[in-house]
Amino acid sequence: MNTLKFSVQSLLSFGADQSITGPMSPVLFAKEVAEKTGHKFNRLARIWFRNEKILQNHEADGLTGHDLLIIAHQYDDDLWISLWIDNGISGTPVAMAFNSDREIVLTPIYQRKEYVKKLDQQQLKNVFDYLFDHPEELDIVPFERYSKRA
Repeated sequence: MNTLKFSVQSLLSFGADQSITGPMSPVLFAKEVAEKTGHKFNRLARIWFRNEKILQNHEADGLTGHDLLIIAHQYDDDLWISLWIDNGISGTPVAMAFNSDREIVLTPIYQRKEYVKKLDQQQLKNVFDYLFDHPEELDIVPFERYSKRA
């Protein structure tokens, strides 16, 4: 069985003044997504797949290296998660789901796009189930802890 291997890094941290901060590019991307889609977010993470071809395209002699981001919102009684590809000048929504029903909704644009290696419905379910089962992976971390991980 070919198991999908990945790791997740929360990108939001509490500053010394308890404000929430994060790396400029992913935070600006998430804010733009929130503005355009009407979805609020209070969780942001980067996801890396062991297979570097996943959700990438060929470019010159290598792969594009697009950032893969989890943009999410932790509600009092639910968790909404979405997976996005930050293409640099635009973004591609891959899928989204709520923990309450765990129904993975693939976006039509993702289904039409070509990548060296795409994730199928079951692989996306595995990623989302992992995040729903381990929401602490998306927690906002104290700045001291974040700066030690970088």
